[in-house]
Amino acid sequence: MAPIPMFPYAPEDRRSEEEKRDQRAVVRDQIVPWVAKLTDAATRKASQAEAMTVLRNRRNGAAVTAFEVDDDEYPVAPYRLLVSDGHAGAVSKYLGAKYAPQIVPIPGLDGVRVLQDIGAGPRRLRCAGAVARTVADRRAVPSYVALLGAVRKAVGGPEPASPPNGEFSQAIGAVARAPGPRVVIIDNGVSAEVRADGWLAGLARSDNLDLLNVVPLDDYLDLAAGHGTFTAGIVQQVAPAALNLEVRRVLDTEGVGDELDIGREIVRAAADGAEVINLSLGLVTADDDPPFALEAAIRTAVDVARENGTHLLLVCAAGNYADERPCWPAAFCREPGLEEHVVSVAALRRDYDDPTKVVGAEWSTHGDRVTISTFGQGVVSTYVVGTESPKEDPLDADTFGPSSWAIWSGTSFAAPQVTGAIVRIMQERHVATAREALEQLKQECAEEIKGYGTSIEILPV
Repeated sequence: MAPIPMFPYAPEDRRSEEEKRDQRAVVRDQIVPWVAKLTDAATRKASQAEAMTVLRNRRNGAAVTAFEVDDDEYPVAPYRLLVSDGHAGAVSKYLGAKYAPQIVPIPGLDGVRVLQDIGAGPRRLRCAGAVARTVADRRAVPSYVALLGAVRKAVGGPEPASPPNGEFSQAIGAVARAPGPRVVIIDNGVSAEVRADGWLAGLARSDNLDLLNVVPLDDYLDLAAGHGTFTAGIVQQVAPAALNLEVRRVLDTEGVGDELDIGREIVRAAADGAEVINLSLGLVTADDDPPFALEAAIRTAVDVARENGTHLLLVCAAGNYADERPCWPAAFCREPGLEEHVVSVAALRRDYDDPTKVVGAEWSTHGDRVTISTFGQGVVSTYVVGTESPKEDPLDADTFGPSSWAIWSGTSFAAPQVTGAIVRIMQERHVATAREALEQLKQECAEEIKGYGTSIEILPV
């Protein structure tokens, strides 16, 4: 594959060639054994099951988002089913006194109701769910849970790295500070640290902090600690003059989030005037069906934005599943009525033998539900203070000090580059909507990698 087009406002890479080579070598050592596991179906399934078991055991007794694993081995919210308004009565009738579910509407999500407190435990939930899906033409469905901490991006997690851009003031340079569109990053929050290098200044609030170390409360960083901090740093690197940037916490520090909570936050962000929402999260479902509440939330958010005179664009990570199965919400980019509002971003990587060449990352979700792609392997961004657990990073548990930077991989870190690029185009060229900015970005980058959509280099890796 030949070199791909570069974003015209790509930031300068201040790293030396030696630093870049060393960091790429570290990433390759992480990724190659991980990809080897993905290529064998049995190994992959066992590895994913083990990761979910580890995650559940770590969370035992902690005050964080609960989840169970259903009979199909998908993470779901316990004691809860979702139904449409039109089917709630019939489902409740069929379940009857044996399960005695409560029918609860969801404020802000028109047409969705919750059947909760079903039975006395996960097994009865599964039995009730099976009955409900059978008698209501599968209109009673599980409430799914996103698990960033269980979907491994590599062996060993983030690694220390040299900052590519220097001080925030250097990154700003001569860029005009214009307000730009309102951008909301929905993630697991942002670090409370006031960094000496100026990055992320003003993003932390009392209600959006990544707590870093609560599952369990020990001396080590939690599994997804720093995820939102890393994501926000990526947006800032691409669009350092973005003034209307906000991070909201809906996932916990392990990266676990209930689809209802995610959906409600999407609607709230739209109601608050968001024009771009970055969603570096995702989930897969049984039979690849769209998650009911998340779809309702996105459709509601689009309507709310339209009523407020705003065109809403959701920039979503395509997923790290190494296949073509739909990963939601990114896969909504092909659902009728949502094509203009959802962008699915897959990950690219540099060729190991010739770094000037680019290929699709094997571990990235790909296929016809991908809109655009950029580097997701070996991305460098802002990180948090703390020490990794030796159990979670058996290769080399690292300690990160103040104002740290790290190198990490995942479609989670490709998506915010596209978010930043859209913001930068809207600012620099006075483009009216995020969708128009995306189309300009795609038109300028005619290169396509099969299964990875329009491909572009944004941040240096």
